Amino acid sequence: MYAPATADARYQQLLAMLADALDSTPTSQALLLIEVSDLSELHARIGFAQSAALMQALGVHFASALQRRGPVVHFRDGSFCALVSDTRNIDQARLAADKLSLRMKEVLTRAGVHTLAAHIGIALTPLHGTEPEELLRKALLAATAARKHELDMQIFNEGCAAEVLQHWALTEAFTTALDAGELSMFYQPKVRIADGCCTGAEALMRWLRDGQSVASPDIFIPIAEKSGLIHTTTWFALSNALRQAASLGSLPVAVNISPAVLLHREFLDMVRSATSNWRTQAGHLTLEITEGALIADFDKASSRLSRLRDLGVRVSIDDFGTGYSSLSYFKKIPADELKIDKSFVSRMLQEPADRRLVETIVMLAQQRRLEIVAEGVEDQATLEALASIGCDYAQGYLFAPALHADAFRRWLAGRNLRPRGVTESE
Repeated sequence: MYAPATADARYQQLLAMLADALDSTPTSQALLLIEVSDLSELHARIGFAQSAALMQALGVHFASALQRRGPVVHFRDGSFCALVSDTRNIDQARLAADKLSLRMKEVLTRAGVHTLAAHIGIALTPLHGTEPEELLRKALLAATAARKHELDMQIFNEGCAAEVLQHWALTEAFTTALDAGELSMFYQPKVRIADGCCTGAEALMRWLRDGQSVASPDIFIPIAEKSGLIHTTTWFALSNALRQAASLGSLPVAVNISPAVLLHREFLDMVRSATSNWRTQAGHLTLEITEGALIADFDKASSRLSRLRDLGVRVSIDDFGTGYSSLSYFKKIPADELKIDKSFVSRMLQEPADRRLVETIVMLAQQRRLEIVAEGVEDQATLEALASIGCDYAQGYLFAPALHADAFRRWLAGRNLRPRGVTESE
């Protein structure tokens, strides 16, 4: 059977259905929560009325796929709940979820909608609980974990629950991190291989609380993007990096930029404001964007990078070698610098294939008159190998990790080095 959703009592209807089914069926059961993604895009493409009709068709076909093994409820816009009886083990629950996934693909194919996806969270009774609220919550946690990892389905477990709950907690905490003074900029020196001179630094954001790391950039930057805080976060990074670079005698500094920010209509104005506020000299700000992000929307990204270069800002392609861009893309990239990904640099002495790749990137960069920076340099032997093939600059633990501004200043003084633009009176 299929119970169509009502506007006034969807959730209560679902709880009542689950309570009745759980009470009336003594055997173990599986609660399957089907979460359909990208409904906003679907509404925009085919309209609300057709979207609603398609969701109703999905509900009917879900019930048909399960036959008489349990009810299906469409309890909110893109969410369906099925309680499957006589589910004696996890494999049987997965089989039921497979049937629903297959039926959904058939319905969408007939409707001409091929990009809509669904993620199914599964909670078993009595293994994961016996109360409707508890089972729903655990199935939702499993569905959320499935979406996060791009899986069709996920059986609830404490690991996925901890991951999802931690992510939600971090998202809430990040919304106040700026106001709480928990974000700060650290700096890793960029060293010229030929003479060991520090010619600049890469500014890296850190999220610290009481001196301890809360989360790495790989975690909190996607949170900033999804929560709508990436523009505020980028302004913080730009303005603070340029302010602190100015205090180091106009030290050239590089800042990483998210693709979403790069393509935003107000980003050029943001860069103009930041460079004007701190009187940044032309060429003393480098913006880094990953190769993969560049080729994801090459034409738009390339146009925006060209306009940044017109402002006097340097462009660096980060993690080069991991994005698998073709030579036709490479020839068109509007850049001043390429950074070889540390995964290749760190293995180049042990893996001949990685060394050949590094040599090829250096050769291509030289042909295009681009500066080349090797990341992840941790030992003298690797540095000497990079020098032998003509690499220009290096970053890595051989010189220093990312350092707070004060520690970076001391590092410069301790090496008795002067970055470009720093006068002896500083």
